[in-house]
Amino acid sequence: MKGRQRVAPIFLPHAGCPFRCVYCNQFLGTGGMGRLETDPVQYAAERLQEQAGWAQRAGETREIAFFGGTFTALPHDTIVRLLEMASYWVCRGVFAGIRFSTRPDAISEEVCDLLANFPVRTVELGVQSLSDPVLQQSRRGYGASVAAGAAQRVCRYGWKLGIQLMPGLPGDTHGRFLSSLEEAVDLKPDFLRLYPTLVLEGTALADWYLDGRYVPLTLEEAISWCAEAYEVLRLAGVALARAGLHGDVQRGGSRPVLAGPFHPAFGYLVRVRWWRNRVDTFLSLSSPNTRGKRLTLVVPAHRISEALGPGQSNPIHWRARWALREIRLRGVEKLGEHELEVRLE
Repeated sequence: MKGRQRVAPIFLPHAGCPFRCVYCNQFLGTGGMGRLETDPVQYAAERLQEQAGWAQRAGETREIAFFGGTFTALPHDTIVRLLEMASYWVCRGVFAGIRFSTRPDAISEEVCDLLANFPVRTVELGVQSLSDPVLQQSRRGYGASVAAGAAQRVCRYGWKLGIQLMPGLPGDTHGRFLSSLEEAVDLKPDFLRLYPTLVLEGTALADWYLDGRYVPLTLEEAISWCAEAYEVLRLAGVALARAGLHGDVQRGGSRPVLAGPFHPAFGYLVRVRWWRNRVDTFLSLSSPNTRGKRLTLVVPAHRISEALGPGQSNPIHWRARWALREIRLRGVEKLGEHELEVRLE
């Protein structure tokens, strides 16, 4: 897996967005900062000062990251002013570089030529799907070819590429999601984020859900789909930067998530399922008869809680499915990130 770069985030909810996507309400996770739509530069200047102070006190160099909204669809002068402010801190060595997220249809050759004048290192594309029917039903305003072209353009300019996918959008199926994932991997991103679609209050998708026109994934479906994706990404050497929406969306005691596969530890549950699937695959291929045998698993020490699962759910599953007599699970420091040793006796 390619390594991750830690970030210092500055959220600009909906800033630069040409319209509100059917599933999107970015104010929920950012404290309702609607003033950013009219004054992103002043807000960003304040946050940059804060982030620079934190970075200097922590003694670590992160990328300054403009998240939320559509960064490259902001007015030209605003983009330049934001990049100039961020570049000041990069030149002083406080930050390693600049990253931002944007829509695939807002990263033209002209925009890239502008960005090339600044220390941009990473571009995240909110691709969401590479299925034309899904993009159309979700009213994204572009097709899969546009998204693929944007990704290729980012790579051609030498920036690190991040891709965001949203399993469970309107019109999505298990097959369409896996096809989108494979096409995304073919674009050779450095990392990928998976955000299973949630029904957030104040969105068109919420209206569709309440009218019965949209049915979100269950938590079980989302975990299963993303665990499959995790294995695809592992084999391709693409890092999974995040799975699941940040838990802050549920802060403050409100109920902004009306429906869908939200869990505050969703990424952990995905990795738990991945370990379960991996051992299941080994046992299905290794022996026609596992009844009464002892299974010994050796995993990286820092992954042992994922291999066990909450309440030791994985050993319970393996024992019941494979009629095992005993399961031993041991963590070892020297093992690599995804190494697994299995003995069946």
